[in-house]
Amino acid sequence: ILIEKEISHLQRKKCKKTSLNAQAQWASQGETISKYWSRMNSQKTPRDIIHRLNIPGTNRYTTKSEKMAEIAKTYHERIQQTDEQQDKNEVTAARELSLAEVPDEQKIATPSERMTEALREEHILEALMSSKSGSAA
Repeated sequence: ILIEKEISHLQRKKCKKTSLNAQAQWASQGETISKYWSRMNSQKTPRDIIHRLNIPGTNRYTTKSEKMAEIAKTYHERIQQTDEQQDKNEVTAARELSLAEVPDEQKIATPSERMTEALREEHILEALMSSKSGSAA
């Protein structure tokens, strides 16, 4: 019981701190046109809700969230395994076909061998560090 009281106390403390931070941020930035103001006043678009999902291999549907999550998990795992087993020649041909659609003036002068290299953490960090701060693109 003592631990439950302590947990409850810590949760209330955390909620109070969050509330105070929100009030402070509103007081300092609420009426000025800023990223905070835009985020607070942007329209919240509703999410697409999946009400039912077809059970693979049958003509039946399920409406239970746990079962739908399991079906989606199995589907995505199967796709990942299929991608790993895809023929390398097929991947190369698809890449060349896609690159042929890009106008020459938009192409980056990068050797095609680099496209077959495994992506490493430092590549990702370099891309993130070179991107514009505070934007999605």
